[in-house]
Amino acid sequence: MFTIDASVWVNAESPGEPSQADSRAFIHIISTRAIPTFVPTLVVPEIAGAIARVRGDAALAGRLALALQGLPLGWIALDESLARTAADLAAAHRLRGTDSVYAAVALTNNCDLVSLDREHLTRLTGVVRTLTPSAALARLRSSP
Repeated sequence: MFTIDASVWVNAESPGEPSQADSRAFIHIISTRAIPTFVPTLVVPEIAGAIARVRGDAALAGRLALALQGLPLGWIALDESLARTAADLAAAHRLRGTDSVYAAVALTNNCDLVSLDREHLTRLTGVVRTLTPSAALARLRSSP
């Protein structure tokens, strides 16, 4: 099971960026194999804003956000319990607020967190298993 950070979704839609091909391939496999994947609902506005800023195209950002909502994902709303877990992770591991929400979703749903965020990859060791899209893709390709 996986939780996918917004950095991976944005990277998958950013031609020419490092790891873009691996991010796209990872998301494709997750979608086609129906692998359980849990994401916070905040991923939708986060991706829309990032794509609009990076690509300068509000219409594209809206289409991608809508397409994301159509994927077979487990949507996790930020309730009081998840907010408390995220706050604890933010404080203990010096994470940004939104980054702590992805970590909390992964932790509470026993998922691997797939991210390109350096802070996720370095600060959550021993708390949440974190993988880059390349590492997650290699793991999926090696399993039946």
